[in-house]
Amino acid sequence: MDGSYAPRKLFPLNASDTSQDTQPLIQRADKGKGVDRPFDIGNKSWDRFAQGSYSRASTPSIMIDEMDDDDEPSAPQTFTSKGDQADLTHAAVSSEDSDDDMYHSVKSDDDNMDVEDSPPHNDARDLVQSINGMYRVLDLISEQGSGGLAQDSLRAFINTIRPGAYVSMTKVNFSALDGLNVKPVGIYGSKDEIVRLLSSLGLVDDHIAAQLVANHSDYSVSKPSLRSGLYILRTTCEATSDEQLFLVYWPEDGTWDDSAPSSTKRNRVTFMRYLTKMCDQVTALVSPKHSRSIVWSEQEDEGTLMETEEGQDESDRMFTFEVTKTNEQEEAVKSRPGFKATSDHIAIIQPHPEATVDVGLHKPWLLHGETTQGFMTISYIPGRQVTEVSKRKSITRLQLGDCLKNDSLRLNEGLDANALRLLMDAGLRSRFPQLYKQWQQESSDISSNVRATKASKEASMKEALDKGSPLLTRILHKALVDAIIEKFPTFTHDSFPYPTNSERGNPVAQDPVEPAIAPSAPTDGSPPHSTESEQDNSVQDQLHTVIELYPEIGDEFHRTLQKLRIEKINNRDFKNCKERVCIAQSLLRQLPDIETKGEDFFNVILHADMKDVKESVRLIGKGVTPHEQPKGLLKQAVDSIASFTLSGPGSQFVDKTFRDAEATASTVSDAQFLAELDDIEKLPVMKKVVADTRAAALAHFRSAILTRQTTNLTHFALRTQIDTCVARVRKEAASNEEQQLAESLKGFIAEINAQSQTGNHSHTCLIDAIEDGRGYYYSSSLQITGSRESFEEPKLKFTVHLMQLTAQDLHSLQLNSSTIPSPKFRSSYSFKLPLGDSVVRAQLLPGEKILLATTDRLGNLTIYLEHLTAIEGALAHGSRGKKLHRDKIGDFVLAFDESKRVLSIVAKEKLLLHIFVYDDTRGSFQAMGSAINLTQWYTEGNSISHACFICGSEELLLVDTFAQARVYSLTTMQFRPATLDLIQIPTAVHSTPDGSCLITAHVRGSDLTLTAYHWSTFGSTDGIPLDIANLPLDQPLLLTSLTSRNIVHLVTLDVDTQSCRSIALDITRKVTEFTFKEKGARGGNINSENVTAHNCLIDCHAEVWTRFPVLPAVQRETITSSSSRCQRTLVFITDRDHHLFVPHFHDLISNFERTSKKPTGNLLKSMAVSATTYSAFSNGLLGGAAWSVSKFRAGEWLAEFLCLIPIQIAVTKENRFVPLKDGVYSTELEKTLLGADVNRIVDYVSFGWYESLFQSYMARKPVKVVSSMGEQSVGKSFALNHLVDTSFAGSAMRTTEGVWMSVTPTKDALVVALDFEGVHSIERSAQEDTLLVLFNTAISNLVLFRNNFALSRDITGLFQSFQSSSTVLDPAANPSLFQSTLVIIIKDVVDSDKTEITKEFALKFQKIVQDEQEANFISRLHAGQLNIIPWPVIESQEFYKLFPTLKRRLDKQKLTHNTAGEFLHVMKTLMAKLKANDWGALSQSMASHRAQLLLALLPNALAFGLQEVHPDPEPLKNLDNDVPIDMPDTSSEFSLATGGPQQSSSREAALQVLSLAWGDYDSRQHVSEDVWIENLTTHIDSLVDLRITHVGEWISSNVSRFQSGQASIDELMRAFDSATVDLRSNLQLCKLKCARCELLCVQSRLHDGQHTCQTSHSCIHSCDFCASSGETKACSMSAGHPGKHICVVNAHLCGQTCKLSGRQGCLDECTKVIGHIDDDHLCAATVHACGQPCDLSKLTLADGSAPPCRGTCGIPSDVDHDQHQCDARLCSFPCQLCKRLCANTDHLHGLQDDAIHLCGEEHSCSRQCTADGICEIETAPQSIEATFTGRHETFQYTKYSQVAKRLRCTKSIPPGVVAHKGPHNHSFGQKGGAFLQREV
Repeated sequence: MDGSYAPRKLFPLNASDTSQDTQPLIQRADKGKGVDRPFDIGNKSWDRFAQGSYSRASTPSIMIDEMDDDDEPSAPQTFTSKGDQADLTHAAVSSEDSDDDMYHSVKSDDDNMDVEDSPPHNDARDLVQSINGMYRVLDLISEQGSGGLAQDSLRAFINTIRPGAYVSMTKVNFSALDGLNVKPVGIYGSKDEIVRLLSSLGLVDDHIAAQLVANHSDYSVSKPSLRSGLYILRTTCEATSDEQLFLVYWPEDGTWDDSAPSSTKRNRVTFMRYLTKMCDQVTALVSPKHSRSIVWSEQEDEGTLMETEEGQDESDRMFTFEVTKTNEQEEAVKSRPGFKATSDHIAIIQPHPEATVDVGLHKPWLLHGETTQGFMTISYIPGRQVTEVSKRKSITRLQLGDCLKNDSLRLNEGLDANALRLLMDAGLRSRFPQLYKQWQQESSDISSNVRATKASKEASMKEALDKGSPLLTRILHKALVDAIIEKFPTFTHDSFPYPTNSERGNPVAQDPVEPAIAPSAPTDGSPPHSTESEQDNSVQDQLHTVIELYPEIGDEFHRTLQKLRIEKINNRDFKNCKERVCIAQSLLRQLPDIETKGEDFFNVILHADMKDVKESVRLIGKGVTPHEQPKGLLKQAVDSIASFTLSGPGSQFVDKTFRDAEATASTVSDAQFLAELDDIEKLPVMKKVVADTRAAALAHFRSAILTRQTTNLTHFALRTQIDTCVARVRKEAASNEEQQLAESLKGFIAEINAQSQTGNHSHTCLIDAIEDGRGYYYSSSLQITGSRESFEEPKLKFTVHLMQLTAQDLHSLQLNSSTIPSPKFRSSYSFKLPLGDSVVRAQLLPGEKILLATTDRLGNLTIYLEHLTAIEGALAHGSRGKKLHRDKIGDFVLAFDESKRVLSIVAKEKLLLHIFVYDDTRGSFQAMGSAINLTQWYTEGNSISHACFICGSEELLLVDTFAQARVYSLTTMQFRPATLDLIQIPTAVHSTPDGSCLITAHVRGSDLTLTAYHWSTFGSTDGIPLDIANLPLDQPLLLTSLTSRNIVHLVTLDVDTQSCRSIALDITRKVTEFTFKEKGARGGNINSENVTAHNCLIDCHAEVWTRFPVLPAVQRETITSSSSRCQRTLVFITDRDHHLFVPHFHDLISNFERTSKKPTGNLLKSMAVSATTYSAFSNGLLGGAAWSVSKFRAGEWLAEFLCLIPIQIAVTKENRFVPLKDGVYSTELEKTLLGADVNRIVDYVSFGWYESLFQSYMARKPVKVVSSMGEQSVGKSFALNHLVDTSFAGSAMRTTEGVWMSVTPTKDALVVALDFEGVHSIERSAQEDTLLVLFNTAISNLVLFRNNFALSRDITGLFQSFQSSSTVLDPAANPSLFQSTLVIIIKDVVDSDKTEITKEFALKFQKIVQDEQEANFISRLHAGQLNIIPWPVIESQEFYKLFPTLKRRLDKQKLTHNTAGEFLHVMKTLMAKLKANDWGALSQSMASHRAQLLLALLPNALAFGLQEVHPDPEPLKNLDNDVPIDMPDTSSEFSLATGGPQQSSSREAALQVLSLAWGDYDSRQHVSEDVWIENLTTHIDSLVDLRITHVGEWISSNVSRFQSGQASIDELMRAFDSATVDLRSNLQLCKLKCARCELLCVQSRLHDGQHTCQTSHSCIHSCDFCASSGETKACSMSAGHPGKHICVVNAHLCGQTCKLSGRQGCLDECTKVIGHIDDDHLCAATVHACGQPCDLSKLTLADGSAPPCRGTCGIPSDVDHDQHQCDARLCSFPCQLCKRLCANTDHLHGLQDDAIHLCGEEHSCSRQCTADGICEIETAPQSIEATFTGRHETFQYTKYSQVAKRLRCTKSIPPGVVAHKGPHNHSFGQKGGAFLQREV
């Protein structure tokens, strides 16, 4: 049918606009690479799609079978045109470039890798480093592992578009990524065209482009290249909300060849699966070369089509085979060139300079191996000190105890007492009991002596200070005088004489430790002889000394001066005199005659009552007219006088004069006024008033300042000296005690170190630091920093390098045995032997095992057969080896047959033959009878020189020293009659691995010759010389086989070329051989007539549909409906045949749907397919316009991608279940877990990229688990893929190993799919099968067990692993597990057999139930639920119809994992328990781990209200569903400090921040102090309550799913209670009076140092007296003072010195009215306290410390009292049971004999349970071998030892008592409180 066809456009643009100009994209350097790189696309246009005709082609033949990792389609899987039939017979298998390399894992730190054969990933040869904006997300590299995720590149991409979103592989913030959108377009196709795209984007230059398109298979050396994989390509580096990007599949060389190797095809299918799943819009870039080679479908009419379909279908089903003779040749052996494998280790190395003997270290050696190949290198390891360094390494107390008891010790002498206590408890005390006792006594004596010394020093210090107080008074007096003279220079020191001089020479500035002697004072205490000036200087110096020693005294002195305002003389007499002098002086200047005429008048002015003064001035004023008044000063004087006159008739002049005079007087300072008195005094009439003025000033300074303030300052200074000195004495005493104790401890440790050196110790343990593993309760683990040293004697290190064939080679050899493979050396294993020991034979065995025969210095022989990973341990222990003594066997020859596991040891001289057989159950060689005496067959003097087994038989070839070869039968115990006489004694003899020939080697001259003798004609022929030139003489030749024993290769090492070379031997026997092969096929390959080259560029989509589901039963819903999705499109970009692509693709869909019978819905037919030119593509996508493609949230899109990638989560090795960390098995990590408990293993297990999905992004969704098990090669992975849309592609030519996991997100749940390796594998032991089944049945909701219909009639044998596992882990103790339904799927059952086979299976299951009864595995593991499904054959419609049935069954299953976070915790804990062989209850282990995790997070939770603080804050969440705890909380930071200077500082700083954050903090001094303090307390308490409630809810939400009574949860709650006590204690306010004012202390109740209110200590109010007259002056009193506010006391009130001055609380100045009648001057203080130290502070506690009271007596001084008690209201001692303070209301409660300090709250008991029995069984990290016996099998497994554990008592101690009643019991629910648990 012809016609035009115009498909819809992928990117809608204006089709009529064929000349759209595009702006050049400016591509910036990305990923931190260099500078911007601009480029210009140029003018491109989007052409209309080509139109043309198309015709229907004949349909291709399609054969589909179920595909597993080990079960491939038996028919071709590519969907091509009729002519495209290349490589149709065999399934896709992998080469070295994958499929077992398909998923590239995180690089393991395993040291078993050959570095030269596995180049590093991030090297200069990786071209992705040179392409800006390109990020590799899925890798293809020759390394086995899990995933293939390119972490570093993916991290760079994610953090580029959303900085900080990718922290690690296990921590990705998908929610943050959802804030961005991505618009991906998939790109695949020809390399040339992809490079063209990169060039158009300006990302590569010509040089890089040339490297990208180069065919690297043509190079023998590695060149820079881009590894095959999936890459994200950003189109712009500008940050936009919509990221337009390409997802590029970069192919391998030959990917698009239809004849590509099957591994390449497998990789192609897998990558195309990911590409088409991640992009709705896909573009194929097809190069002209590739497009020309595509063979198109031919169109036919409908009738012809139907005939073709029927005929084609029939021909597709018929394959013709024939049996043919391969040869009828005579015996022959022909050689041809073989393989060559290189390795840098095949080299001659220089001998080590310390090597004393030549042990052949410099040469590599080939290893024997009939089916396994490798070589061994030897290196010399000199003797060395081996140090195992630990830095905060977790170690169990048991492990530490072993070291402390058995090692030579070198403990750090700087260890503190707490560290030593931990060491003592761990075993040091029991090793050195006498030393410990002596140290304890010495420590007690030190403390006693220090206490006595401290008390004596305090007493002498106080006495010395008291004696020095007179001189202190003199110093302060002089300082005050100096201050007065500074302000009033008219005075001199003589004006203020010191009362007495008796104190001269007495000490003053008391050093805090010893009293200081004045500089001029003799040390004998005699009075000094000095002048007055010298003493004044001495006093001045001593003042400076005092202030230097006690800065507080200097501060108080300056505060006093500031408060006194010395420059203002506030004395009534002085002010009166000053006023009168001013009036008199003014009148004298106005009326000079008054001086001579008015002496009486001046007497009135100066001495009379002020009323008389004013009257006199008024009279004078009447005689003076205003215009006659003098000017200047006289005018001011007259005005001043007039201002004092009374109002009334004629008083206006007087009022003005007196008012102005007062103002003038106030402007003249007192100092200036006193200075001017000298001039005024010259007038005789003024002498008396001047004298009175000076006397008043002196009286003011002497009484109001000097006397009173000197006393006050002396009291303050003396008190400060005493407090400071006593504190210093105590501090020094404590320091001295600490120093002496430290020295004692140091000496004790030195004694331990010395005594531990005695005797012989293999190890030396160095401990630098040690601390408890957890902060709040006893833990079995400790954290240690140090090292463990041992001297390792010189050794020889033997390294085995294994040769491995790639999967492609294996496949090719199976098809054609003449194929020459390209093996590689990848893995290496090493072991060590001491000098003097040697390896006499090393033979590699299948399964990475080795037969190793070694001899010691005496020649004794020991033989091992071990796994290569275990040989090192076996050599170290020697227990598993078979040891033979040299004196019994003499010189010997060894021979070993791999298939029979038979070892012969021939005593060469004694002619005795010893036969041993390897016993797998015992793991050692066992003798097969007694030694066979061969002397009867040999003449005297003859001996044996060579021996070898005829492979696969029990016959042994012996060659004697007469060059005669004979065959001895171990069956008949006789020699064969035939003998072979050799020309000379051969240098070596070998039996070919197929058992056909004997090969002998002889040296003839300088040549090595080989001769072959067929065993069938042994002794009757002369042999067949092998024509092989240039055989090495210095290297042994060995025979081996590849894949099959009849593919024989002669192998040797070539050191010159660093290679292992082989010569292939084609051996024919004298028999006729037949083979079965397909007729017309060669090597199994069908060659079609029309061979196409590159149809797979189109047909790869059908390959994806075939291997993976199109419409799975469970569909993924990671992408939410809010995402904007467009129609799926596929655009082919090419330069030709545009019209042919669409019909061809439609035919592809039709053929697939017809042949596969897969459900597709309308998904395939709804896809829009088109073809266009590169120019149109460039204009549409590269022109800078917005793309009209599907838009996804970035987080959802990446999560969808990651969920497609399966990860390996566990393997089984050597009877152990081994969880993997992020998909990687590492021997180093395994070593770190030796001795680890379950909790530590749980922390170690992680699931890579799935961690973030389970823990946060999808944490709230419930989880259902479906798993697939069964026999090998039954399509397990294929079934899982089609049920839940996973991508378990598996690895070609090998089965699934261990357990793989993938996740399918749906709308309502996460479906976790687990793919298990086949049960009953010959590579797995019975125990390993049991462990896998146990894990599967415990965690799954639906278990699919697939098996073959024809092969699985032995039900009992098939399900023995299920039955065995049902008796290991008790389901009754784990109610959350074993809730799955077992679905038995019987493969390939036709309708006619389904009823019968179901009945047969049911009857046999019935028999199992009858035999096992309640122990049957169906009841125990699957809650009694089992389904049997006879599954139809593949390619039938019924085959796929059953998958929805399984989905419905899964939907009905009981939900056991409510959230993804809970599932993650359950699975990790279960895996950890299986690894540790812990068969206890899962809930107990989970609760223990959750409690441990919460304990680790608890400090952050209480301090910050966050789980994590750094690097990013993380709120408190439910760890199971990632939901934040929605509780009100404060953002404040709290302190959990419990002691120490730094912690004390932290506590006070946190409390101060909390206080300052209070909104009413500034209201202080505006409200009552008591009210303010209570309000502040309420504020802080409310914040604390919010935090504690929040954290409590957080803990409750995270432990609510665990049963009550869990010991670990109880411990957690006790720790929480203890921590809240710390928190509340740290935030309790002191509330005692500030040391410097009347406010209360707002530090914590536990603060150090003086009490402080944290203010300026000054009153903030204004003077009440000044306010009444309209003035505003600040109050000069201290903050919080009682009474009225006063600026200057004596300005408004009496102001005289308080009679109780010096008492604590005294305000110094009398506040009574001026001229009060009574003589007692009293200040405003309500209480004048005693001020003596509180009696409690004098008490010394039992540990030598001072009690927590620093107060002084607050009892009024006028009240008689016998005890001094401070203002504290409660007892200051801590509670004996917790960290709270004692609640007793008697502050002096501690003085009572036998006082008990309790906080008044309920307490948890800290004692251990004392009930009979065992509280709990703890799995201890110690390996024990045991035997498990069931009904059907007995097997050996490894088990941790289980030890009895005592739990803490759960009873509460009532308030007011120190212990509860009754015995200690760990549980309320059990009568006896403990139970005796049976050891499993």
